[in-house]
Amino acid sequence: MVRGSRGNEELQCRDFASTMVAFHFCMQFSDFQQLCDARASVRAFDHEAVSRKMLDEILACGHTAPSVGNAQPWRFHVVEDPALSARVLDACCYGNFILGGATLVVVTCDRSAKPLDGKILWNPREMEYSCAAALDHVLIAATAAGLGSCCVSLHHGPVHELLGISTKEQIIAGVLIGVPGSDTASVPHERRPLSEVVKRHE
Repeated sequence: MVRGSRGNEELQCRDFASTMVAFHFCMQFSDFQQLCDARASVRAFDHEAVSRKMLDEILACGHTAPSVGNAQPWRFHVVEDPALSARVLDACCYGNFILGGATLVVVTCDRSAKPLDGKILWNPREMEYSCAAALDHVLIAATAAGLGSCCVSLHHGPVHELLGISTKEQIIAGVLIGVPGSDTASVPHERRPLSEVVKRHE
């Protein structure tokens, strides 16, 4: 749960219903803004390990992401052996990390996954885009759980061989999830002005 809010806004609740599904959703928009602002790339982790239960809950949030044709092509490879995580990062990653008790999760795209709606997939790249959405859900969920996370590029090494991943799965990225180190400072995001990235077509 995200604590705190911006101002004295009243909690707004909306009911969404259709013939297929009905659910009650209740959340302050300002809470979500605060959550997005709080997410940051953490590269130094404490030695405290994250429980398997917590990791599963975070990955379950990733599993709720939208996907083309509801194909759900993402696969989450959880590397529980710290020595193996170090080998993967040493062989495949150009970043510098203090692993501590962090867990490495490798996100892949199963290119053999089929849309559950039975429709033809005209653009296979949309499978990758779906996995990127799942990856973002994981990063946000880790932040909501009070944990640190960092996206890791793994395109430059033998990840398939080290983890025994099928060649039908394309490496999307790795994610480190763990307790932030005590010296990890939270700094404001450096972002271009919104006017530079938003283009309005009137």
